[in-house]
Amino acid sequence: MMPFIKIYQYSIPSYWLMCMLGLLASCILLYARRRRFNIAADDTLHIVLFGVIGAMIGAKTLYLITIAPELLRHASEIDWSYRTIELLFSGGYVFYGGLIGGFLAAAVYCCRYRISLRAAADFYAPALPLFHVFGRIGCFLAGCCWGIEAPWGVVYTHSLAAPNGVTLFPVQLTEAVCNLAICMVLLLRERRLSGRQPTGGALLLYAALYACVRFLLEFWRGDAVRGHFLFFSTSQWISVLILFAIGIYFWKIAPRRQL
Repeated sequence: MMPFIKIYQYSIPSYWLMCMLGLLASCILLYARRRRFNIAADDTLHIVLFGVIGAMIGAKTLYLITIAPELLRHASEIDWSYRTIELLFSGGYVFYGGLIGGFLAAAVYCCRYRISLRAAADFYAPALPLFHVFGRIGCFLAGCCWGIEAPWGVVYTHSLAAPNGVTLFPVQLTEAVCNLAICMVLLLRERRLSGRQPTGGALLLYAALYACVRFLLEFWRGDAVRGHFLFFSTSQWISVLILFAIGIYFWKIAPRRQL
């Protein structure tokens, strides 16, 4: 749709602009709620920064793992110049890799400065789907992560990635709406449990809801670079593992915990 947004004489990539707006919206949401969780303002910002760095590293790493078989298959045909390496590392990110990397980086910070992981999990959980709303809108504008061909949908004319002139299912916007709904569910849960001690349940609920959404929406994805094994994509297998891990947690570890 709009790979670049022109502001004055500058052409700004729409995906990164939407990511910055998503980060801003998430920070506003966090600062509006931080007193409920007794997390200092500087810690709030530092955890966000650590999470962003970890997310970028994780998202790029999982992307490289996903395309590694294809790269190895055509290694002899690729011109491994500086420009090729630059293109390889400048584009291509997988959200689940970013989620895992961001979580690990934030957890390291919390452990280092003795911040309750349960409180941090409940505190940051609603900000994750809110950020993702803007990220998926950025995907839609940029034309990446496009949907399958469908009898109705959107038609790109200037996309640098998605096929132009073809009616595609707007899977990016569908996921954006689902993420907004998840954010609302988490905030309503937080309001209902106001006054209780943090349990970390908000993050588990977010992970379970998003895993279900992602598993289903992957069937409507049309881009090929996602990795496939036994009929499922990489993200679908990760969704299955997340749901399995959460199920084991509640079955064996915390059967009586109120979330």
